[in-house]
Amino acid sequence: KRQTSMHIVAIKKWNQSIENADDSNRNFNHGIRQTGASTRILGGTMAVLRSKLLIFNFVMGLGVRQLSRFVEESAKLDAMETAFNTLSGGGKKASVAIDKLTKATDGTVSNMDLFQQANNAMVLGITKNSDEMAVMFDMAQRLGEALGRDARSSIESFVTGVGRQSRMMLDNIGIIVKTDEAYEIHAETLKKNVDDLTVLERKQAFLNATMEAAKEKVAGLPPEVENARRKFQRMTADIDNATARIGDYFTPKAMEAAEAVSKLAKSLDV
Repeated sequence: KRQTSMHIVAIKKWNQSIENADDSNRNFNHGIRQTGASTRILGGTMAVLRSKLLIFNFVMGLGVRQLSRFVEESAKLDAMETAFNTLSGGGKKASVAIDKLTKATDGTVSNMDLFQQANNAMVLGITKNSDEMAVMFDMAQRLGEALGRDARSSIESFVTGVGRQSRMMLDNIGIIVKTDEAYEIHAETLKKNVDDLTVLERKQAFLNATMEAAKEKVAGLPPEVENARRKFQRMTADIDNATARIGDYFTPKAMEAAEAVSKLAKSLDV
């Protein structure tokens, strides 16, 4: 009886062990199923994210950023043109003035840079006359070219040099002005003492002396010739002008495109 009782206890322990093993197996299988489900969810999320990234890269590859640059350049040029018309009193259309300045610089300076320097000239009080500007720009370009400088920086040196009475800026393009002598000559013309000259009169005296010095320098230069440097500058100016024109064409749709890309970029936050 004692042995029988011991066998019964052993059998019960064995059966309990089997039941415990079955429970562990069921729990393990349940864990596997949950892991699989999580993996499928994560895999699905990654797949969606990857798809959106591919679409985003594709859209950016179409040139959205480049298009934005075109539109930005167009907007800047419009702002410059508006400022020019305002500063010049609206006497002449900006298109007429820009044609004169383009011809004076042989097409080597972009419309953007021409408007910028023309506006700078008017803000500094040099002149509001596009014909006078054309003469200034032409001389500045020729003097700068003789010294190996590009047309844009040469015009900037001329305009800023005269407007701020900076002999150092004018020296960049070979123009030397004796300020005291310029004041004396202008004061004599006005029948005034040098000390009595106003700020505007001193600026005019400096401008007169600069123009005389520039004309004298240009007169000593050889005739203008077409060269590789000038052709390259013209090409660069044409590209800049084309960029603005392309921007004009795409501006009506630019805002829509920008909004669409912004929404697509935000949708990547899954």
